Amino acid sequence: MSLNTILAILPNPPAPTIPPATLAADTITFFQVWISRIGGLVAFIGAVKFALSIKSEDAREQIQSVLIMVSGFMIRAAVNNLNIFTFGAAGIDAEFQAIMNFIGQWVGRVGALALLIGAIIFAFAIKDSNANTKVSGLKTMAAGGITAAVAVLLPTFV
Repeated sequence: MSLNTILAILPNPPAPTIPPATLAADTITFFQVWISRIGGLVAFIGAVKFALSIKSEDAREQIQSVLIMVSGFMIRAAVNNLNIFTFGAAGIDAEFQAIMNFIGQWVGRVGALALLIGAIIFAFAIKDSNANTKVSGLKTMAAGGITAAVAVLLPTFV
């Protein structure tokens, strides 16, 4: 595979000779594609780090890697749906609600994943008969459950 073949699949930056309205739209699309791809890479790096942290059984490293992974997914989701940041006829309250629903959805996912990680840690601790790790797994499960519950209750607070 040649370098020209690889470069042909990449979006080209907008040319300055294009009319201003089209240039602005092309520039936004160009950056949207690349920021979305960077978000995907961040999520991939977080997933690899998470897989390696499962092996080491370090709860803090697992939580950190999950947060990196979720950050990448949030970047992709936000950039691919830029219309949540525009104020239309629905008004500012509807737009604020859409943004809060987006945040609540991702906080719930992080909480569910933390709950799952805690359950895995707890299961390994039972297998190894390790009391300290059992406590760590239960604390991680509790933190994940609380986070998921707060995400579900977000409309009550906001």
